[in-house]
Amino acid sequence: MSKHLERDLSQLSDRISALGALVEDSAAKAMIALKNFDLVLIDEILKTEDEINKAEVEIEEECLKVMALHQPVAIDLRFLMVVLKVNNDLERMADQLVNIAQRVQFLSDQERIVADHDLNKIGEISTAMVRLAIQSLVSQNSKTAREVLAMDDELDALHARSHKIFQGVMQENPGMVVPACSYITISTNLERLGDLATNIAEEIIFMIEGEVIRHRT
Repeated sequence: MSKHLERDLSQLSDRISALGALVEDSAAKAMIALKNFDLVLIDEILKTEDEINKAEVEIEEECLKVMALHQPVAIDLRFLMVVLKVNNDLERMADQLVNIAQRVQFLSDQERIVADHDLNKIGEISTAMVRLAIQSLVSQNSKTAREVLAMDDELDALHARSHKIFQGVMQENPGMVVPACSYITISTNLERLGDLATNIAEEIIFMIEGEVIRHRT
């Protein structure tokens, strides 16, 4: 590997790590806001999205530039392919977090739903998956990436249970249909956050081990 390519790949690694840190920070804020209806944190999440969108575009442009200039092969090419995919997934994670923030903002003025739902647990698992996925990227550790995959089934099961609980709330009390729908949306956003973390974990495994595990049951 040439020194110039090594330098450019190192810079890309730093930039994708920094983007991951922004997303992880927004995820942590979203979970606190969901518990406390903290509108200050909601505002911070919405503002951070612009920074994340800008970084996503710049990283994509830098990846394409490195490919054109250095024509990398083997592990270096795999790294660039993974950075492009992870970059996109991180931006989509930010979109999910903005959706959650907007729903929480709306719910702050609504009557609270008293039900045995699993949103806090769903939030804990999905944000842990995000944290581990980013950690696996930074450390290039496929073992950590596989920990993310192992958490997905529990997240899906809790999301399905939460959906049924909020449906029950709407059937028992039609006056709570509007807030219940927002809670279902939040649960879906959190489940999607976990799916995107799983995507990243799969790409890390591909990059390190060369194994394609997408679409496996």
